[in-house]
Amino acid sequence: KMWQASGGASSSSMDAAWADAAMNKAFQGDPKMEQLWKAAASGAGEAELDQIFRQAAGDGSMEDAWNFAESDVMDKAWMGDDANMESVWTSANRSPKYKFQDENPYLDVDDPLAEAMRLLREGRDREALLCLEAEVRKNPESSEGWRQLGQLYAELDQDVEAIACLRKGHEVDPYNLDSLLALGVSCTNELDQLLALRYLRRWIENHDEHQGLAQNLEMPPEYDYEVWRQQVTTLYNQAAAANPLDANVFIALGVMENINRNYDGAIRALATACRLRPNDHTVWNKLGATLANSGKSEQAVVAYHQGLSLKPNYARSWSNLAIAHANLGQHADAARFYLSSLVLNPDATHIWNFLHSAVLNMNGVNADDMRAIDQRDLDAATKAFDGVLDPQQLPPRAEELAQPAEEILASIGVLDL
Repeated sequence: KMWQASGGASSSSMDAAWADAAMNKAFQGDPKMEQLWKAAASGAGEAELDQIFRQAAGDGSMEDAWNFAESDVMDKAWMGDDANMESVWTSANRSPKYKFQDENPYLDVDDPLAEAMRLLREGRDREALLCLEAEVRKNPESSEGWRQLGQLYAELDQDVEAIACLRKGHEVDPYNLDSLLALGVSCTNELDQLLALRYLRRWIENHDEHQGLAQNLEMPPEYDYEVWRQQVTTLYNQAAAANPLDANVFIALGVMENINRNYDGAIRALATACRLRPNDHTVWNKLGATLANSGKSEQAVVAYHQGLSLKPNYARSWSNLAIAHANLGQHADAARFYLSSLVLNPDATHIWNFLHSAVLNMNGVNADDMRAIDQRDLDAATKAFDGVLDPQQLPPRAEELAQPAEEILASIGVLDL
């Protein structure tokens, strides 16, 4: 409905459609457990997580999960109390080797990195992904190519692939600050919090302005999660006080406070980042995810709106928007927004599990439509629900927000936290 109302054109009709929408996202291979972990990572609220728990419990797949979670093994893993956890972390952090796509028409392009940037500006993300693959195949030591490829995967809601590419870029250039920050974010999304803390500390260590904060500070014990968490939080609070105009510091601080589950602190940090960098769609998405994670899904919808106005084909933000609507009990809206994300990136297959959960909570879904979802038939599923995004009718990306960031943030009450 939103995109039908917009007609793929004017910003005023987009605003009206958005307003209408505002009224009315351990056990690998088990889709229900996969769904649960992705929901937690993406900021799903209690209602959404409860639905997934109930689904999973229905076929007994949760029993072993609870037994494992309630044992002291998990506490030791997170808190670093077991001296023999090294093998656990090593296994958990091992990324699969990145697999290039077989067909790539951009392999003969003279400057694939520049071509990828052009395609991204035009909203052609999946073509840009191929172009970035061509860049790193031709130039395996291209740290920037690997970083851009990893960040694009993150925007396409594929964190596993994002981490594989970002790590490769980090191997090529261990001092690339943008790669270190992106790795911290993606590892947090994948619930690999200790590794995220390590990358975030390295960002401070290698930053010309902030490295002095860590210079004489003893490195925490390798697997002592609690010491890592406290030390890195302190470092970023000090960095934010030292330079209150560095948006990247506040982005990282927002990630840190999410790890700490200090959601008010995370919202304050990310709201500051939005003021400092108002036209960065990724920052508004992070703010939206944090708002949703803290039970403020109505405000999250507004934040996602800003990111999607700046980048209408932002697949990750569409799936996050769907999660916010699911948290609000607006399951029909959630379903069409999940499908919109899948239309933009069919490779983000975990979204089918979210979609299945949303549709189960809707009334009047017939057997054929449910079968299309169960069979992951994207063409049939998009025809079954009104208002699914048509990529050919996307409005152009805005160069800047229609309102000052301060006004938007005030309207959703985040300046009072």
